[in-house]
Amino acid sequence: MTAFAVERGAAETAAPLYVLSNCAGLLAGWLYGLRRWRGAPQVQLAFMTAWLALSCLPLLAAGSCAELGLGLVLVVTGLAVPPVLVLSSVLTAASVDRAALTQAFTWLNSASAAGSAGAAAMSGRAVDASGAHGGFAIAAAATAAMAVLAAAHARAAWGRRIDSGPPPHRSTS
Repeated sequence: MTAFAVERGAAETAAPLYVLSNCAGLLAGWLYGLRRWRGAPQVQLAFMTAWLALSCLPLLAAGSCAELGLGLVLVVTGLAVPPVLVLSSVLTAASVDRAALTQAFTWLNSASAAGSAGAAAMSGRAVDASGAHGGFAIAAAATAAMAVLAAAHARAAWGRRIDSGPPPHRSTS
């Protein structure tokens, strides 16, 4: 975001753009937490990561800071992040034994930090090589990969739910 604003000669717009995105995220996290969701967390995660990936696409076409800020691209993107983080924690808690929960959350947080650090390094290199849109391309590709993985996980979970009945009786005759 900063590189985009600086490239356009409007470095002073970077902070308000971050504020806009982060306030949207705060609101989304609060609203998400207020509602009792009926759908399976795996399906919710697949939906939210797809939303995040799709909302990154307009960043690739943005031509000016006004277009980026006024187009609500950052608000829409910011709305998806908190539910993704919450759902990651919900799925982690649901998939490990209670005795290993602290270790599981440590792994989740470590993976998140490593992913953020790696993404920042890759985006920085892309910005240096191709400008701000190179950084946006890294974000779009990463969120698309996340959406594909979440959809595959949701599909596998759905299959386990359907296939989790008793095994068919086999006759030995």
